Amino acid sequence: MATDTSRKSFVIREEQAIISKFNNRVEDEYKIYTSIFPAPFMGNVATAPVIILMLNPGYDDNEDVGGTNYYKKYENWWMQQIQHILPYSELPLFCLEKEYITNSSYWNDKLKPIVEVVGRETVANNMAKIQFFPYHSRKFKALHKSLLKEENFNYLPTQEYNFNLVRNAMERDAMIIIPRSRKYWYEAIPELENYKNKYFTNSYGNIIFSEKNLSTSTFDKLIGKLREISIEN
Repeated sequence: MATDTSRKSFVIREEQAIISKFNNRVEDEYKIYTSIFPAPFMGNVATAPVIILMLNPGYDDNEDVGGTNYYKKYENWWMQQIQHILPYSELPLFCLEKEYITNSSYWNDKLKPIVEVVGRETVANNMAKIQFFPYHSRKFKALHKSLLKEENFNYLPTQEYNFNLVRNAMERDAMIIIPRSRKYWYEAIPELENYKNKYFTNSYGNIIFSEKNLSTSTFDKLIGKLREISIEN
């Protein structure tokens, strides 16, 4: 794992033992990068009318030390975000901020079809994303149930926090989009499976939010929702 060893661990105290045990058991591609600030959610998750449910934040060598140094550069932004302080208030979904895009363009590319229709500010102010698992890894692997039981967890406390954010979004009838790994979300939040206002992308591998990948009806509903909120505001 090519990380900057001078950085401290950003795993919360209650989860350090289980993460350490997990990392000792799995191949490098699944190891959790403890020296990179977690990215559990982004945007105004408390009020956003559209929520994207993801699996976990990935890791890219080109964005770490020796590349754009993206992870280190935005530590302070993530520190604010997890306290529900918007680090870039003009664009709460700050992955759409122009300088951020030069360091990590992933989400700008995936949301581009929506941005082209309703504008960057509308998307950034009304869409948020929540991760099933908050820590970075090259590939996702679920924590072993036996490890969780050793710590008397069903899920990590940081995961439980995010699950409650999703439940709150459901209570306000937010439009929820699940691009991939719905089975993990359904296991964690059983009531989500029967939630009516949820949608999916057609492609698991390429989660671009285009009319083709969302379906015309879902894309139109999303655009209509964002335009409606924009007019109200």
